[in-house]
Amino acid sequence: MQKTVLQLLLAIAALLAAGLYWTPGADPSADPAVMKRQMALAQTYLEETRSWEYSDSGELSQILEAQRAEFFKRRNVSELEQPRFYSHDGNDRSWSASAEWGRYRHAAGILNLQDSVVLHNDQTGGTLESAAMTLNVNNNTARSKVPVTITQGDSNIRADGMVADLNRERIVMSPNVESIYVQAQP
Repeated sequence: MQKTVLQLLLAIAALLAAGLYWTPGADPSADPAVMKRQMALAQTYLEETRSWEYSDSGELSQILEAQRAEFFKRRNVSELEQPRFYSHDGNDRSWSASAEWGRYRHAAGILNLQDSVVLHNDQTGGTLESAAMTLNVNNNTARSKVPVTITQGDSNIRADGMVADLNRERIVMSPNVESIYVQAQP
């Protein structure tokens, strides 16, 4: 009887010791398949979501909204369906951006937009269209490395990429820029 109790206590001690050193998913190199599945799971799901950000002086600086958002805590990323971004500079100037899909990297403040991307200057009415665009919401810049078309009235400019400073309302198109200018009729 003593031998059985001793063997049972030894087995329990061995299991407790193993439990201290083995935690599934704690070490990514221990089980990469488990970690990959955990990275693919969203922590939060939102429908018809909208967030507002204000400057230090209390003025509205930006709005980010989406039809649907899924937040992935381990990557600190939100996947967005039909995202819309509005940038306000405090001087009654604003830009609007929309797309079919987006990914927002929270720590970096980077919003990647894909499929039917439209960036619109709300004051001039100028519209910039592209298949993909990256917005840095921290410094109000936009960049595209794929073909872009700007339309203002009947005029348009096409290029294979662009960089935009939304605060200064300055867009640099390059390379391979083509332009069609149509003079406005009085």
